[in-house]
Formats: sequence, structure tokens, C-alpha cells
Amino acid sequence: TMRLILAILLPFTMSLKMTPPLAPPIFSNNMSGLDSVRSIVNKKIDIINSIQSMLDGRDSQINEDQALSKKRAELKANLLSTCVQSLRPNRGTVEEMIEELSKYSPVEESATSPLLQKEWLLVWTTEKEINIFTDWGISEMITQTIDRNQLVNFIGFKRGGGLSVKGTLSIPNGDDDSNVEGMKAGKRTNFQFTSANIDLGRWGSFNAPPIGEGWFETIYLDDELRIDTNSRDDILICVPQTEVE
Repeated sequence: TMRLILAILLPFTMSLKMTPPLAPPIFSNNMSGLDSVRSIVNKKIDIINSIQSMLDGRDSQINEDQALSKKRAELKANLLSTCVQSLRPNRGTVEEMIEELSKYSPVEESATSPLLQKEWLLVWTTEKEINIFTDWGISEMITQTIDRNQLVNFIGFKRGGGLSVKGTLSIPNGDDDSNVEGMKAGKRTNFQFTSANIDLGRWGSFNAPPIGEGWFETIYLDDELRIDTNSRDDILICVPQTEVE
């Protein structure tokens, strides 16, 4: 369980001599350690804005598809800017922006889309069990890799090592009545964690028991952005993981 993992991590956390601040989302008050994450996100925003600018000068000539692309680019840039620039973006505000953007998702059946199959960098989440690692100064960068039916969540620690949680993925079938809305839309993916490992560097490496199962629905997906809601009523906003120059 997460309590067991945190109990193992407590001595490691204390060695960093950090005092846990009030709990903001993934971007904490000390922004310097997250410059690489912000750099990646800002590059995505620049790309999105360039598309929008290209279309701005042709308002009288653009067709319906181009108009949708322009609107989509505007909403994406606004959402990512809100998540990066605000220390404490209000969940209600983010949810309103996501609700509007999800209408413009170019991928309908996101659960089976090849675009989902990659390493994703977490930009913003409401998951307390994830945010605690950044709020307490333990981690700077959190990723999730989806490779066919395999899932790997990795929380890298600032001084080396990290927490790795692996699991399996499956697409719900039509006999599962609990998945009606998301399943019909082809957006829901079930997951089950199968193993966890905590690498504390010179303190050693420890295996932990699997820590749960559930589902996530990818309500927005393209090659630049992914937005999930899940079975715990949490939100995850991710961009593709890329190297920072």
C-alpha cells in the first residue's frame, strides 16, 4: 500500500532535510527543481501557439477543419499555461477548461489509439499520493509509460533512484456493466498493478506489494496532450516525454 511505501521513504525524506509545505499540485513553491518539466511544457505551448498564429491571419479563408484546429490549439495552450504558471490552479477552473477541450479531441476511441503508446510526462494532477512526492521535495519529474498492455509509473528521486510501479492494462468488454459511459466511448482502460520497487540508492532497493487496480479514461488525446480521469475521481494531464536541450 501507499502507506507502506511512505513509511519506507520517511528516513530518506528526512535525510533531505526538507519541511513539507502546504499541498499544492505538482508544481510546488520551489520552482527551480522543475525547470526541465516547465521547459518541455513551454515548448509544447510554443508549438500550439505557432499553429494558432498561422491560422489567425487566414480567418476568412480557413475551412471547418482548420477552424476546429485553431479552437483546439487555443484551448490546449490556455490549459497548459494555467497548469504551469499557477502555483495553485483551482480544480474547478481546470475542470471547466478540460470539459470544453474534450469536445475537440481528435481521437474518439483513445483507449486503443497508437497515440497512447508512449512515455508521458505528468504536468498536473489531483492525485494526493503522487503530489506528496513533489510537495515534500522528493521528486522533480514523474512519468508514465504505456507499451501495449504494460504500464510503468516512475517517480524519479532528486538524489537518484526512484519508485517504479508496474502493471497490466486491458480494455473493458461489453459485459462489464460498471464501465458503461467510458466503455461505450472507447476511452476507458482498466489497470492492475503487479509490482512495485523503491530504489533508495545507497540505502538499498526494496520490493513492495502491488498497490491497487482501477481504470482511467483518456478524455482528450492527440500527439501533444493527454488528459485522463480515473476511478478515484482524479485528473491527470500529461505531455509526451522529450529530451530537454
